[in-house]
Amino acid sequence: QFFGRGIVSTEEDFGSQSEPPTHPQLLDWLAVRFMEQGWSMKKLHRLIVLSATYGQSSRLTPELLERDPGNLLYARGPRFRLSAEMIRDNALRISGLLSSKMGGPPVYPPQPAGLWRQVGRNEPTYATSSGEDRFRRGVYVIWRRASPYPSFVNFDGPDRSVCHPKRSRTNTPLQALTLLNDQAYVEMALAFALRILEERPDRNLDERLRHAFRLALAREPKSAELDVLRKLHQDERARLAASPASVKALLGGVSAIQVSPRADATEVALWFFLANTLLNLDETVTKG
Repeated sequence: QFFGRGIVSTEEDFGSQSEPPTHPQLLDWLAVRFMEQGWSMKKLHRLIVLSATYGQSSRLTPELLERDPGNLLYARGPRFRLSAEMIRDNALRISGLLSSKMGGPPVYPPQPAGLWRQVGRNEPTYATSSGEDRFRRGVYVIWRRASPYPSFVNFDGPDRSVCHPKRSRTNTPLQALTLLNDQAYVEMALAFALRILEERPDRNLDERLRHAFRLALAREPKSAELDVLRKLHQDERARLAASPASVKALLGGVSAIQVSPRADATEVALWFFLANTLLNLDETVTKG
């Protein structure tokens, strides 16, 4: 969970056919420490994330690439794509929508219509959640083995029909299409755009771009990155000015996010596309 791979890389097999541990003494020490601290997962997690090893930079130098290409020796900080649930939670957090509500029944975030349709009696219905429940953490999302939540599947979430301790990490066009076009992520992008405009109401373009960039990536943008965003801003402004109908269609199609009647619709739509772009960046969905 923290480094992208375990001290034993075959988490699904610790038997005679498993891979040997890369750091057997560290594994033994962690096991003993875990027992001595009352089997507390929180204390174990704190120990790992406060370690000098975890705090290293994830930058890959030619020397490190030659000596340890797979980071088996933990010569650098971890860098890997977030899990399916964390990608959604991260986008909700960036957009300002994430609910901190704990416990309760499962929730039904937006998904394409008809996925739960089946022939026969007692056909299950997917009643999309509204209000706060719509934006709760991924751990609360309803899970039907015959039809798992599709955006989780696109990011390698298992169907849970069997125990699956180790997930694969694939790269497919469906992942980019999900972040760009899935209804849930469209709602997040619109909320993110409104957050940028509300939190920087009287700022110039560059200040708004920097604020959006910091919210999405937790760092300052480079000059070249700012240039790209300025160009996107300019192109989208010209496109939307020539097509007022597309602005109306965009804002009218996202009923879960309320846009104030006093807001400049074209400005909101413009920042929607910038927010959508930032949420779709590889760095946004990557840890490290």
